[in-house]
Amino acid sequence: MNRYYYYLIFVNLVANMISTVPRIFFIHKTSGTLSSLLLAIPVGLVSVYLFIRFFNFFQGKDLSELLKKYFSKWFYLPVLSLLAINWFAAGLITLINFTFMIKRFLTPDMSLLLIASLFLIFISYGVLMKTKSVLYTIETVLIFSIPLITFIFFKAYSNPNFVWDFVKVAIMYSNHWPSYSSFSAALYCFLGIANLIVFNRAFPKIKFQLSWKSMLFIGIVGGIIVMSSYILPIGLNGFEKIENLVYPAITTSDTLRMKFGVIERVLFLFFMFFLALTFISLLIHWHVAVELCKNILWLENFKWKKTNLTPFIFIGTFWAVTMFLTFHLNEYTLLVYTNYFFNCLPPFFLLTFILFWFIRRRAKAA
Repeated sequence: MNRYYYYLIFVNLVANMISTVPRIFFIHKTSGTLSSLLLAIPVGLVSVYLFIRFFNFFQGKDLSELLKKYFSKWFYLPVLSLLAINWFAAGLITLINFTFMIKRFLTPDMSLLLIASLFLIFISYGVLMKTKSVLYTIETVLIFSIPLITFIFFKAYSNPNFVWDFVKVAIMYSNHWPSYSSFSAALYCFLGIANLIVFNRAFPKIKFQLSWKSMLFIGIVGGIIVMSSYILPIGLNGFEKIENLVYPAITTSDTLRMKFGVIERVLFLFFMFFLALTFISLLIHWHVAVELCKNILWLENFKWKKTNLTPFIFIGTFWAVTMFLTFHLNEYTLLVYTNYFFNCLPPFFLLTFILFWFIRRRAKAA
């Protein structure tokens, strides 16, 4: 069962490799991005360790249950609301970014609202699944995605057009102080383990085996993925003006070719992989958001044929907000608001760890 912990971490790492995170890295390429990435890796590992250690202490219990048990209603309802908004926003960023990307590269004549609504139809069913079913879905998708991810990494690093001199230019700016925006964006890549606030209830009798080997494995894999999201586009596109690329990962994948493959352009394989990972990342975030919302508002008598319709209120709200923002945002404003979101995460999770400390203290005193 330990593998599911790795899945939560891995999905978030890879999904953000192809989102707005690399673009934030390149905007600050001469003002501390590399040192920010090097700092974010150990901080991210510490965050992973703290989350796993806390939930190992409360096997089979999610954060909502713990808050209700050890705090009064006036405290836990605002906390759960803030958490739900945070997880909804994380999924929303992924969805809108994906919608813009699909319109730009695949269906330029299709309406943004139509693209978003088609994606929402599929995700709406997924987020209402049971937590264990979501985990099984994640595993199924990753079984097919991991070989493709490995292949793309191999093709990129072995490409004859990959120029290490461009990477050396980027390394020359490693003596700058870390950029807070780059640091917060890189740290977010490691925070997939935070989804344990809901998914921990799927492990009633299982503890993650915290050891130096498991943490070393997470650190190595996470470090390779985060550093590659910065190094690969530079090595294949150059250091100058790379911050002007709207979608660095997509542009980089289109520089790769499979000479003897059925599909020559790696871009098309990359899009299939991106579609699968986007779906899984959004599924995880919005499943957590819906489960948190259920603990905030639950209408016992709002039923139809013995089925409680309260979750559909949340799904309808997600639809309305998504369609409104998809219509009113553009790629630049999405980047700006995403940067604000990332910048809020370090203090937000610092407060979360303080909350964990109070919960454990009250649990020991009980």
